[in-house]
Amino acid sequence: PDTPGSWFADRRVMAIDGTCLDIADTEANEAHFGRPPSSRGDRSAFPQARMVALAECGTHAIVDAVVGPCTSSEVEFARELISRL
Repeated sequence: PDTPGSWFADRRVMAIDGTCLDIADTEANEAHFGRPPSSRGDRSAFPQARMVALAECGTHAIVDAVVGPCTSSEVEFARELISRL
């Protein structure tokens, strides 16, 4: 049987969402992904990567994703995902 919520009128139901992820505290990660500012005016404890993903709504399976620096725009990443459809 199909997973409830995965299909609507013979179309697979998908969603785009973004998040930031803490990543390993290495010089290479900090140089590429960056660190967001903290509320205290310092840098955050870990470098962060921004991820925007295309996922199936029923199973939550990620079908495609764009990952980049935390200073990148979710909107730009979403446009890149849409261009791949």
